[in-house]
Amino acid sequence: MKYFLILLSICCSLFVSAQSIETVIQKGHELSVIAVAISPDSNYVATGSRDKTIKLWDLSSGREVRSFLGHETSVNAIDFSRDGKYIASSSTDKTACLWEVATGKLLFTTEEQKDFLTDVAISPNGKYFVAAGYPDSAIVVDIASKKIVKKIGVNADQGLGSGVNIAFSPDGNWIAFGEDNRTATVYQTNTWKQVYKFQKEEGWCGGCGTQVIFSRDNKSFFMASHNGEVKSYNLADGKLKHLYLENVDELRSIDISSDNQTLLVSTKADAIVWDIVSGKELARINSASKEDLNEACFTLDGKNIIFTSNDNTAAIWNIKQNKLFKLLTGFLNQRDKGGITYNYNDMWERDIYDYIRFKNNLLITEDGTELIKGKFGKKLKRWNMATGKTSMEYVSHQKGVVCYVLSSDGKRLLSGGGDGKLVVWDVAKGDTLQSIQSYDHPVLDIHFNEDETKIISSSWDGTMKIHDIQSGKRLHYFDFGQLGSAYNVLLSLNDLYVFTSHGKFLKMWEVDTHAEVRNFVGHSELISSLSLSADGKILMSTSRDGSTRLWDIGTGLMIRKMVNEGATHTGIFSADGKSIYTAGSDRLIRQWDIASLKVIRVFEGHKSDISTLRLHPNGKMLISYSVDGSTKFWDLQSGKEFFEHIHFGERDWMVKNPDGYFNGTDNARQYIHFVDGMKTYSVDQFFDEFYRPDLLPKIFNERGGVDDNKGVQGKLNQSPPPTVKVAALATSDPTKAEVYIRVTDRGTGVRELKLFHNGKRVAIPTDTKFPKGKDQTTTVKVSVNLVGGTNSFSSSASNHDRVESDAAAAELFSETTSKNSTCYILAVGINQYKNSKLTLSYAKPDAESFGKVMDEKGKLFKNVVMKTLYDSEASKSSILAALEEMSTQVNQEDVFIFYYAGHGSMVDNQFFFIPTESSRLYDLSSLRKEAIEASVLQEKFGKIKALKQLIVMDACQSGGSVELLANRGAAEEKAIAQLSRSAGIHVMASAGSEQFATEFAELGHGLFTYLLIKALQGDADGAPKDGKVTIYELKSYLDDQVPEMTRKLKGKPQYPYTFSRGQDFPVVIEN
Repeated sequence: MKYFLILLSICCSLFVSAQSIETVIQKGHELSVIAVAISPDSNYVATGSRDKTIKLWDLSSGREVRSFLGHETSVNAIDFSRDGKYIASSSTDKTACLWEVATGKLLFTTEEQKDFLTDVAISPNGKYFVAAGYPDSAIVVDIASKKIVKKIGVNADQGLGSGVNIAFSPDGNWIAFGEDNRTATVYQTNTWKQVYKFQKEEGWCGGCGTQVIFSRDNKSFFMASHNGEVKSYNLADGKLKHLYLENVDELRSIDISSDNQTLLVSTKADAIVWDIVSGKELARINSASKEDLNEACFTLDGKNIIFTSNDNTAAIWNIKQNKLFKLLTGFLNQRDKGGITYNYNDMWERDIYDYIRFKNNLLITEDGTELIKGKFGKKLKRWNMATGKTSMEYVSHQKGVVCYVLSSDGKRLLSGGGDGKLVVWDVAKGDTLQSIQSYDHPVLDIHFNEDETKIISSSWDGTMKIHDIQSGKRLHYFDFGQLGSAYNVLLSLNDLYVFTSHGKFLKMWEVDTHAEVRNFVGHSELISSLSLSADGKILMSTSRDGSTRLWDIGTGLMIRKMVNEGATHTGIFSADGKSIYTAGSDRLIRQWDIASLKVIRVFEGHKSDISTLRLHPNGKMLISYSVDGSTKFWDLQSGKEFFEHIHFGERDWMVKNPDGYFNGTDNARQYIHFVDGMKTYSVDQFFDEFYRPDLLPKIFNERGGVDDNKGVQGKLNQSPPPTVKVAALATSDPTKAEVYIRVTDRGTGVRELKLFHNGKRVAIPTDTKFPKGKDQTTTVKVSVNLVGGTNSFSSSASNHDRVESDAAAAELFSETTSKNSTCYILAVGINQYKNSKLTLSYAKPDAESFGKVMDEKGKLFKNVVMKTLYDSEASKSSILAALEEMSTQVNQEDVFIFYYAGHGSMVDNQFFFIPTESSRLYDLSSLRKEAIEASVLQEKFGKIKALKQLIVMDACQSGGSVELLANRGAAEEKAIAQLSRSAGIHVMASAGSEQFATEFAELGHGLFTYLLIKALQGDADGAPKDGKVTIYELKSYLDDQVPEMTRKLKGKPQYPYTFSRGQDFPVVIEN
């Protein structure tokens, strides 16, 4: 697998700035996106969601800038101030908030109103904002004093829930309210007196909410109503000006372009655009979203519409081309739900969705070195805390795993799934010991009994069961009837009683008779967790009512109560039993002293609801887990976070500490970037200098402290990267283009300039002179040959401290018909070495088999040209000569594949391919003379014109201790990643150090090549199954199958290195 590590200090600014640089993870919204607003300069978009957050996005890059955290329920509306410095928001938590855009800081919150607030608008002069919704009055809030200075009566749509809509005229002289019954009222803001009331003359229409807006020139007023008309009025006399549509159904929003030329009305299914003057319909747009649309608005240039949707995204849609331009999203929207597809937006499924969402457990293995988590599609995974890597997968459930616990000795794992199945696992081996199909609905909770011979479980179907583990036989059955599902179940220490929670009700039952013996009264909302004190005499319950309660089991009476803002999702006792830790929706972890009921410590850092807390067996560490997939590690002595781990899906993960150290999979990089104030920077800008896979164990073991990189923070402070702009222009020759790259020195020089064509690096003129001096600029022209279709160009420049600019991009479409391509393959396989101790068994057969399958399956190419070098033929000079020869033969539209099976060596941070004459793997002077360093091959690949290149490496290292090989593996990983990134090519490699040194006789091949061949023979042909195997299908197959096969053959999963740069393309096709 591919890992990266970026070192970045977030304690001080990356560049000369008063702000600290932030590490931002592109999570996206977890629930429906309801609201959208565009900054006055149109550089940023803000979105509000049912997940309680507001997110700010950089419009050009699509990156998240920051999240605004503070609302307790859905954010229904947002609005920018005219100067772009502030955002106002309203929510179903009955409050409105004002935020500082540049920092995300909550400036103030209004007092709670009587009911939901559905809209908010800031006055053009920035002195006040107005909020309204279900209450019978809109409130006018003075920003300076933070006080409500005026209330205006309104009639809200509570039928379909649109409430009240608000609009200021651009000059601030008018304010309008869209109300129920297809009604709009218009007031003058200097007197707050109503001037106009526009409504349908006949009939009453409850649930027919209205959307309102003023023209940009302040002369007209527009309104649209559900089950009503879309029309405009003259503000001078209040007379009807234009009727655009006689009836609109399922209305969502209204907007006017900044040039005052076009009108936009959106419904839950589509959007209609009219010419304002003529009333002509210009476009009717159906968004690509399969879910209902919510709000829509124009971008500042009027060329695009931004839709928010119940699919948890905001889509930027190009009007002229009628296609999706960009999606504002993150990794939360890409996660595999494991077949658990309940929809929060469906009122019938909302409760079960909510139940399962917060069943988000985390387990610590007995030795304290690994964690176990579920919700990886249908899998559970065990991963090592110190490396971040997966060490075992548990595969048996047909749907996602909802709940899971470990046995007291840590040797068995018990899980309950969305498929209703109960499974007992061997923790070390990953094998299934018992499987019981107990329910037809999801399992909500599961536990061992005291002697761990039985399973107690509960399900969404409102029942609870106790099974014998060995036989699988059901021993007890509880049907809770009208009490409903038991969200939590917990046996007493002697197994005589069981505690269950049903919504706000907490019960105690006698197991044998099924009789209720205790009713613990006090909670007012859903009880989220239960746990017992060490002596079994005290029961702790946490609830979404914000309270944590301790109960005397003997009497059923409450003996302690602790309350905080928002829902409490989890609570645990400290090791000494004198304090408890609680966490929930306010994203804070609190440590409470039980005797005094005082908070003695607060842990702050999560960005989403915290669902699980665990104390490490060593007593020095607290581990917390939130619903966005983030696991944080806290040092109990200092109270500080020193480590964070995030899974981005089934395969990809990353880790970071507060000082900015990163490690993770290659694909995870797309979800991480840095923010300095309002400017974003990609991870790739710091790749060359700070990609360090070997540092993570040290960071973990030293609680985040790393001593070997002093001065890096200072260097970053003084090393702003160059800036780059790119333009691609057609020439009189339709097969050629000129690419212009403008490079600006920001004070630390320009060391290197890169240009990529369809992902493949192309040469920059050798006589290029870079700018010297701050703000000096150079424009570089590069002539390129075009290929048929879209030609994508991207360029970046790095400074003398190897900090890289963000990539700039341009596209040019060519009508040129591409020639039929030829696939050129250089296959190298070396069994026999000069040093007989290096002899391998399967390298040559692997290369031969690879060449054979490519020749058989390569029918999509005009021709397949194969060059092979085996054993004594594969000398250093022969390999380099073959590459040089191919550089004269291969054309731009061709495909080039380099396959290498043999030894590899990592010495002094340099990776070497070992030709047949090499005798020593780890002597640097010998390697420089006899072996081929990766950068030399990179240079050769760069000379080969093919834009589509694949490098396959099945290279193993021999000798040395496991520790030494592991260290070499980390450096090898970096070298392979740099090879892919610098050359703009796809690289797929076995993890050569210790992971694949073993050759498997039963396979007849090295494991990596065995699976590679199966993939090329068609096994990797994924959705759509079209008879072709593409680069990304090949990569996905290897990422899936290599760990699964190594788990079966070696007892634990291992991962290949697969780094992809450049465009996807088919490699083979079925005959």
